[in-house]
Amino acid sequence: MDQKMWTVPALANFLGKPTSWVYDNHEKQAIPSFRVGQQLRFWPSEIKTWLEGNCREQEVA
Repeated sequence: MDQKMWTVPALANFLGKPTSWVYDNHEKQAIPSFRVGQQLRFWPSEIKTWLEGNCREQEVA
């Protein structure tokens, strides 16, 4: 792949969430991740697909 994998802090920054949220969701297997040694990494394209499939849209009244 031509893209660089994100680290936990990079993903947290992208999502606007604390790093603890990223670790918690990794533990719940709710977010696509990989282990590289002892560190977590994330493919940006997989995260964006995961967001599209798991985010709820607000209904317009």
